[in-house]
Amino acid sequence: MLYVDDIVLAASTTELLHRIIDQLRLEFDMKDLGPVHFFLGIQVRRTATGFFLSQAQYAEDVLDRAGMANCTPASTPVDVKGKLSSSTGTPVPDPTFYCSIVGALQYLTLTCPDLTYAVQQACLHMHDHGEVVERRG
Repeated sequence: MLYVDDIVLAASTTELLHRIIDQLRLEFDMKDLGPVHFFLGIQVRRTATGFFLSQAQYAEDVLDRAGMANCTPASTPVDVKGKLSSSTGTPVPDPTFYCSIVGALQYLTLTCPDLTYAVQQACLHMHDHGEVVERRG
């Protein structure tokens, strides 16, 4: 693999990869940054069986940005039985910030699909940014 600016090149063999790079260098000024280790918030680690992708640092950055760096982890970060109301609760102080955090969480589901349901629930309130109030009954 080769990381070029915002492009990662991959090929089935090293020889093929070098041929591709040589052809690209005929058209573009390129700098080989070596094997990819971190790309678009995703840590890439090569193993004997393939590649391991992790967004652990990205997740920590999102928690820090949201002011939740010291939060207590939960196996299910949302009540799957509760129903949320979009018509009650006080509006969040900064709707743009809410959308930014929810968008960051959507990107995090790329490598953390177990968060998808909770993030989807947060996405339901993108149009009405009220603080979460559980509706019973």
